[in-house]
Amino acid sequence: MDDSSDSERPAKRLKASRSYQWPQPISSAAFEPSAAPPVTGPDALFSTWIPPTGASGPSTIPPSLSYQQAWQPPAFELPPAQVLYAFPPGEPQNDWKAQQPSDGSAVASPEPRRSFSASTSPPSQRSRQLPDAQPTTAAPATPPDATISSALTLSSKDRRNSTNSKGVAKTQLVSPFHDCLDQFGKFAKLQFRRPNDGFVNGYIKFRWAGKSSPQMASSQPAPAPADSISWAGAPTVSCVIPGAAQVVPMSGVPLYSPATSGFPATTVGGLPLINHDWSPAFTSPSSSPELVSQDGGSMAVQPTNPRMLPPQFGLHAKMETFTDRKFWEFYIQNWCPGRSVLQKTNLWLRDFAPMHENEGVRAAIQCLAGVYIYDYVPQQSISNRINQLFGMAERRLTTLLNDPDSLQADQGNELITIAVILSMQDVVLTERRRKKPHTPRWLEGFLQSEAALQATDPGSRFWRANDVQLSSLRISQSIIVGRSVILAQPMMALPSAKSFDPKKEASRFGWLLYGKEDEMFAIHGGCGFSKKLLHVLSQITYCAARLKQESESPVPPMTARFLLQELQEMRQWNDESGSWEQAKASPQTIDWVRSVPDSYIIDDSNVMTDVTAEAWRLAALVYLQCRALRLPRNHCEVVANLTDLASCIRIMPTSGHHFTAQAPLFPVFLLGVTATDPGHTRVSRQWFEQVVQTPVRSSVPPLFETLQDIWSWINDEIPLDHQPPAGSVAQRDPWWERLVERVAARANETLCLT
Repeated sequence: MDDSSDSERPAKRLKASRSYQWPQPISSAAFEPSAAPPVTGPDALFSTWIPPTGASGPSTIPPSLSYQQAWQPPAFELPPAQVLYAFPPGEPQNDWKAQQPSDGSAVASPEPRRSFSASTSPPSQRSRQLPDAQPTTAAPATPPDATISSALTLSSKDRRNSTNSKGVAKTQLVSPFHDCLDQFGKFAKLQFRRPNDGFVNGYIKFRWAGKSSPQMASSQPAPAPADSISWAGAPTVSCVIPGAAQVVPMSGVPLYSPATSGFPATTVGGLPLINHDWSPAFTSPSSSPELVSQDGGSMAVQPTNPRMLPPQFGLHAKMETFTDRKFWEFYIQNWCPGRSVLQKTNLWLRDFAPMHENEGVRAAIQCLAGVYIYDYVPQQSISNRINQLFGMAERRLTTLLNDPDSLQADQGNELITIAVILSMQDVVLTERRRKKPHTPRWLEGFLQSEAALQATDPGSRFWRANDVQLSSLRISQSIIVGRSVILAQPMMALPSAKSFDPKKEASRFGWLLYGKEDEMFAIHGGCGFSKKLLHVLSQITYCAARLKQESESPVPPMTARFLLQELQEMRQWNDESGSWEQAKASPQTIDWVRSVPDSYIIDDSNVMTDVTAEAWRLAALVYLQCRALRLPRNHCEVVANLTDLASCIRIMPTSGHHFTAQAPLFPVFLLGVTATDPGHTRVSRQWFEQVVQTPVRSSVPPLFETLQDIWSWINDEIPLDHQPPAGSVAQRDPWWERLVERVAARANETLCLT
């Protein structure tokens, strides 16, 4: 028997199993041309976003989802005496400041409530459970076992003690969003002003039509559904469609065009203005596309007369109310296109939307969309439904947190997705965020998701990380969770010696490194850059923490220099515009950016993707030099990288089709914080000022307010160092830590850089 230790280790000890099963997509052959009934008024508040002529849409509907719903629109008349609730003429316009009570008192955040109710119905019943107007209180959820309790580690305020039937004490986990139940609409509300052209073309995309917009006439308006909400006095939103454009969904069948749609159209500013319901009809293309039939053969789509489709056609779950369908359609058609310019990796559409058959995921998605609709239609009925949907999602999350089987493959996906969506809602609801010294809910939600990802990590079954097989959903969850947690670290204090575990921190976020080389450096729509670069950002913070704990050790500086070299040589690639081999053989994107004039503005989605990823790489270089290597911000190498970073940001649009949530928010903020050249400060300021002009909620305004405050004191309290830096990194001034400490002392909440 040969017991030699030199025998080659096998490639993997256990074959990966595909544990994430999703409903099979509906066959393309099932789609038939359809038409929507004429619309008698601006019933569709938020219509499908159609990109400008020649531009491909940032996202399209997955083949497993169809939204061709033929519903009867409600009657609508806009009272001429009513005006929008936006700022009256002559008043100072501050599009994002929350209104305070008339007496000048501050709006206090609601006190946390610790009791909760959880649904205990079987999964098969929960997925089809109808929404109740008044949710009933069910029996307490099953207590978690030791594995889940250790994986989902929460602070004491997120646990609730109780006793079981035998009188034995047990602990129940409570989601960080429990204290927000029934609280929407009770806090200060943001105000948004309609733009002159009516376009809201930023983080969400729709047309906000005014009273002067042409309306379609109808002699017999259709009755409104019994459960519909009143849109009277609200801004109407219509769809502006370039005359020559046809938008083609992923199924291969184009959407309607003005020439063949059959919808009445009028012209506004040279473009057809079409008022219709949210579900445009399919039209037959000039040359019928070939669709693959179930037996493997090809079949042509023959032009036929439009036929009506059932309202729930193509969906895997029934949406009972008219309001819920409006929320869902807004999410698909107006919110998802504002997430990323990349079609293949728009995780909000590609991975999260197909999970709508799960009641908790569907309620979380609809609740998130409803928050945006309420900004432009502030009605009590909408607010009530948002609270009901939020309660459904939160109760499902709490149930999964306390379910011994919640970290199994399918339910683990549901837990992470609900936590991510509710955390995103807390990110954009800036007026509802927890203030210091409390940990923000959005961060706690993402930390819970990180713990669930770690507990269900499939990498333990493989010898090599590049052999790990992951689903698209798992990759997207890893990136969106890692991005939010990792980008919260740059402006947070380093952990103390008692709480810092070097071994644990070194392997943290290891699930970002799974996959082959090309997968590691592929730009993902969930963050705007590669997951390898995202992992490097976490390692930079780790090096700074190790240097703080072991200042005499040579390991942290050596690791930082290794990361510096890796960042300087890094190539990232976009699989929608080229191959990984082409990216490795091509010069870095910054070489092209340096060659374009300052007045150039990007007008191509692929170029926008490449330049955005390059801005993140340059921001990582600056962050490493300032925090891990402790170079002063006026050091020649830091200034050179800031110059390149400013060049990337200068040519990026701040609104329009190519501007999405993929925009480099943290790099722009970092440029403003570390800038010593007035030109760099001006680039950062102009980007923020232009972005906040768009009347839409986001995390940008409070971050811009913090940056302006930093500009008022940084030169006095953290003066520039004109002396050459010391040879030893440990002997250099850790000015970044003093910056973080000063910002924490002046800011009233943890900064959100996503």
